[in-house]
Amino acid sequence: MQEHPKARLADHVRACVVGEQMIFLDLLRGKYIGVGGPQLPELSSALLGQTSSDHQTASPSNSGLLDEWIRRLRSQQLLSDAPLDGMPEQPMLLEPNASLDTEDEQFVGSDLRALPLLWRSTWVVSAWLRRCSLAEIAARVAGLRARNTNNGRAQGADLMRSAVAAYMRLRPLALTSHDRCLNDSLTLVHFLASQKLFPQWVIGVHTHPFCAHSWVQSGSVVLNDLPERVRAYQPILIV
Repeated sequence: MQEHPKARLADHVRACVVGEQMIFLDLLRGKYIGVGGPQLPELSSALLGQTSSDHQTASPSNSGLLDEWIRRLRSQQLLSDAPLDGMPEQPMLLEPNASLDTEDEQFVGSDLRALPLLWRSTWVVSAWLRRCSLAEIAARVAGLRARNTNNGRAQGADLMRSAVAAYMRLRPLALTSHDRCLNDSLTLVHFLASQKLFPQWVIGVHTHPFCAHSWVQSGSVVLNDLPERVRAYQPILIV
């Protein structure tokens, strides 16, 4: 193998292995890039500290391919040569195994008090999506929790369920059926943060065909989707 500086994912890049591909998400440009081939085990080991379960250990003959892909990824500014002490710590996401059943919940008077919060959330998220990169949006979502670390209340299951149920009942008054999963998930995250509740915002991917999907999760509970649906996606961004 040719000598080259040890590379790592750039700060604005996330990646995961899905089947026989490694998917990169460039948060600055909002682009996904897929890499497959015999160099995948070495590439995933070098950049993620893991080896694809679908591949055997790469042979030395794949070294040239790995070097070539390292050069390509560097040229697209997906990698950084800046030193990093160990692998970057990734947030943990539990296996989704439940969802909140709010279909039988009835509209209640207290929902109206939360309506201004929802309207504000839709306005804020709309501005994010118009003006910000995914990198900036991820930083803003992380900042919601950071600003409330010392004065947030406990994320009890009853509090979360009540707030999500109110969101589901109010959503038709603020969002349309054409609003996509990203808009819905970010709006829910911002709405819950206004009540000092902080679940995880997730983007996942799958291949054959390629598709990306976003959802909100608290522990192992999916708040705005079905667990059997989101399990089809491999998380690539967790905030």
